[in-house]
Amino acid sequence: MKKVISVFLVIISVMYIFPFHSLAAKQSNISDWYSKEIVVETAKGIYDSENERGLIITKKLSLFKTSTQLLISATTTGSTEVTKCGFTYIKLQRLISGTWTDYTTCCYYDQYSNSTTKTFSRYVSVPKGYTYRVICEHYAEKPMLLFFTTSETSYNETNSLYF
Repeated sequence: MKKVISVFLVIISVMYIFPFHSLAAKQSNISDWYSKEIVVETAKGIYDSENERGLIITKKLSLFKTSTQLLISATTTGSTEVTKCGFTYIKLQRLISGTWTDYTTCCYYDQYSNSTTKTFSRYVSVPKGYTYRVICEHYAEKPMLLFFTTSETSYNETNSLYF
């Protein structure tokens, strides 16, 4: 009888541990770009907004500082009639002698999707000892009569971060 009970307890223990092991394996793959490093500091978009009227409903821009690199993250969400959504540019800038200068190795142009939402995120390795910010222009477009379209753009920038 003791042997049956001990085997039963071992089986229950294995069944209890296995689901947690598989859950932990699944969680390690969630959001791979965000789990690489711990975010030390965040700069949010100065002109972020939600539930606006017009073609651009939501706009968000963020710059995350980790211990070794920066992460740029941006989102544009258009209204339901929008067929093209995204950014006309997203630029990382650094402050040199009191002037914001494009950090040209990480300038991105024409990031669009043919839907109502476009999300952008990218890690960027930059030299330390500078102050950085991200600027972008959110973009949304909807069709009008025949082949005409109407569009809307909206500028956004983050606060600055020292890296």
